[in-house]
Amino acid sequence: MTRATADIFRDIESFQPTDGNWLQLDVLVMELWEAGVPAHALSVLFGVFERFPDDDGAEVFWSIVHGVESLTLEYERPLRASLARQPSRMGRVMLARLERSKR
Repeated sequence: MTRATADIFRDIESFQPTDGNWLQLDVLVMELWEAGVPAHALSVLFGVFERFPDDDGAEVFWSIVHGVESLTLEYERPLRASLARQPSRMGRVMLARLERSKR
């Protein structure tokens, strides 16, 4: 049974890795993809990058990158807003990939 997206958002927003273990975040992100990703989810997902700006979440953040890139949502504006609030490694990676795709 799928949980409400608000509950999934809350869990993603409060997620903290335990002893370097990021797998629970991967589970939460997959759960969000299964539930459906509304536009306001972008701020929650990019918020992960903001909270851990120099990390890749033991490569779990790539699930966010690939997932967002696969959506039909316009994400450039929220991504740029996220980078303005808190520059992050994965945010910069996403922006570079987005800019390359426009060429």
